[in-house]
Amino acid sequence: MKKTVIIACAAVAVLLCAALVFLLGPWGLPTPRNAEKRVRDFTELVDYHADEPGKIYDYLAEAYRESITRKDFIAAFEKERSYPYLTPFFINLVLIEMGDDNKSGVAIFSQAARLPGMVYEMPFLYENGNYYMIMEEYAGFPDGGYLEKFERIPHYLTEGWDE
Repeated sequence: MKKTVIIACAAVAVLLCAALVFLLGPWGLPTPRNAEKRVRDFTELVDYHADEPGKIYDYLAEAYRESITRKDFIAAFEKERSYPYLTPFFINLVLIEMGDDNKSGVAIFSQAARLPGMVYEMPFLYENGNYYMIMEEYAGFPDGGYLEKFERIPHYLTEGWDE
């Protein structure tokens, strides 16, 4: 009888562990596979869902999100995307380089641009149970610094050639 109870308890423990692994799965763990999935999901949003910048905001590192509100990020992102003389930010994942502890890394993208061979490196880090992007491209959003690039556009691009 005692042996049967021990076996039954062991079986229940094994089933509970299996159920936990199934429910939690590998998601949320700092692994190269999870980092790649997260980076690919982020890339999909930037490239094909730029009309929903609030979703992109959710993929940004906590320190960055603390520096700019969702509303301000959305407004800045929409302005940047709407400027007719700039190539929109469009990226294609080439590879991911992981740190030794799997808690940080760099995503290396080819960047769509008018010039071939442009590469964009975007660091990412593991925090709060997931990977988040560090978008240095948009570091000027919080203080409005990104607006400077609109001021540096040559006159002939915005007004046409002088005749």
